[in-house]
Amino acid sequence: MLTSKKDETEQRLNAILQKLSGITFVPENWKEDIFWNTLSETGLTEHDVIHKDETSFFLQLIDLKWPWEQIEKLADILVALDAKMPNQLLKERTKHLYQFIQKESKMFSFEIMNKIGKL
Repeated sequence: MLTSKKDETEQRLNAILQKLSGITFVPENWKEDIFWNTLSETGLTEHDVIHKDETSFFLQLIDLKWPWEQIEKLADILVALDAKMPNQLLKERTKHLYQFIQKESKMFSFEIMNKIGKL
């Protein structure tokens, strides 16, 4: 059975995001350098996530063909990262990432609104 390039990209992103979830949600396994190295497999760097201007960062996600679902997973992972490594810039980026999903995906989600409210 043939799989499309889009399906392969989504599967690769899901695998990387799963790995990142394990790194952030298991306290004894927490390694910040492993987190950022793993994230780099998606085409994103620590600088992209924390310091790049938001418009460029959001465009980068679109250029990398990240589906909305994976962008939301990334935001969820960044919430967990902020819990391990509190950083106001990271918290603001995550909030704006959720807002970007709400606006650009053209689908309203109460779940995302609740996540924004918890930040």
